[in-house]
Amino acid sequence: MLIRLSKNTFVRNYGNFTYVFHKLNAYDEMFDGAEVFMRWITREPREKSEILKNICGVYTETDPAEIAADFEEFIAPMIAAGAVLTGNTPAELDAQEVSFRYDMPDPKTERDTTPVTKEEAEKMPQLVLKKYFEEHPTLFDIQLDITQACTERCIHCYVPEYNPLFLPYEKIREVIDEFREMGGLHVGLSGGECMLHPDFEKIVRYIRSKDCTCGILSNLTLCDDGKVALLKEMDCGVQVSLYSMDPEIHESITKRKGSWLETKTAIEKLYKANVPVTISCPTMRKNFEGYLEVMKYAESMHMFAQTDFIMMAKADHDSSNLVNRLTLPQTKCLLEDIILRDVPMMKEYFNPDVKDELQTPEERAEQHMCGAGTDKMCLNADGNYYACSGFQDFPLGNCFKQTLRDVWENSPQIKYLRGLRGKDIPKCIHCKDRNYCSMCLVRNFNETGDMLKVAEHFCKVARLNHEIVDELHAKLEKEYRAEHGK
Repeated sequence: MLIRLSKNTFVRNYGNFTYVFHKLNAYDEMFDGAEVFMRWITREPREKSEILKNICGVYTETDPAEIAADFEEFIAPMIAAGAVLTGNTPAELDAQEVSFRYDMPDPKTERDTTPVTKEEAEKMPQLVLKKYFEEHPTLFDIQLDITQACTERCIHCYVPEYNPLFLPYEKIREVIDEFREMGGLHVGLSGGECMLHPDFEKIVRYIRSKDCTCGILSNLTLCDDGKVALLKEMDCGVQVSLYSMDPEIHESITKRKGSWLETKTAIEKLYKANVPVTISCPTMRKNFEGYLEVMKYAESMHMFAQTDFIMMAKADHDSSNLVNRLTLPQTKCLLEDIILRDVPMMKEYFNPDVKDELQTPEERAEQHMCGAGTDKMCLNADGNYYACSGFQDFPLGNCFKQTLRDVWENSPQIKYLRGLRGKDIPKCIHCKDRNYCSMCLVRNFNETGDMLKVAEHFCKVARLNHEIVDELHAKLEKEYRAEHGK
């Protein structure tokens, strides 16, 4: 019998953990001490007998029959999930491969809002991985802003200026090589507009050749048939902003005539090609009246759609773009819409006799302030590394002067970020709205000039969020008790 990984499965080893991720069906698992069992399951088919012989060569003191039984038990769930394929011929293995399609019964493009308890959450692989990275910083995810040039001039953008600057292809290759050697999995390409880079295709192909996933953040105004074919062939996911179903409103935000049709046409081409697309609709004053139409448009194609009220000042601390930020009454309406979308799922699982397991002040005090710097980082076209793409006035190092590993392991700035805890902003520890807050270091930094000085707008939004959830909880409790005679 032959065994190999599915094309959708990615394996990384972190300390004693082996992380197995299937990007199509959202299967992921953290295995403790399983590196030897996974070592010979690769993208190349191998005979099961050969794999077992190799494993027995490591565990020489263990009965081969016991190893074979343990191996069968170990791989059975991965075979059931489609993460590992088995068959008698390579053709049988290939026939089991599944590619993304929008007409799949569950295309994994919509939100999973199934509630989980605090105890269940702590056992979820993503949270186990997060805790491991907090204790052992590991570069899992990198965003490459490969150009500062852009085809649009969006009124809310945090990028201070758009220069015709491109990160050289050879340097990008070098960084990707280091990233992969360090255990990295996901590479995001952005800008500016990443498709402006003259070596865009070569970059995408090189990322995939290193067995990394590749995500594209683009406005899609340059996404012609050739790029659609490339993204399909290279199995890339795409995130794009569509601000309105009204061309005039969209273009009043992008400041590019014809951009609405270019973006919408590209979205629909990607849909026909079965390329997974996430549509973002950052909501501001200009498009507040019509953002729900964008959500409906995305959902009609089974695309994941998201909207939010988040807007940060520019990376050089210029807050002039915040004039486009939603008013508080508008923000309340938006939050109500977002929360109400989850009500059917909330009602299904609602039980007022089970107290919400929210974060305590003590937990807040010891919580890491930011995931950036523990498992992710960004590289800009100027060669500077940042904790995230918005943190451009707080560089961690430079790729033309330092290796990626040197910056990740030795940068004083990144060590400072990793050392921050909730207690470094004392006012937030006992705040009654702390569990409804989206406070963020980079938003603080860009808006106030001090990452530990809270941007007060988000305090007001957290208060609104808390009020809305409490009102909904009270309503659901009343309905629940009426239905259950309590």
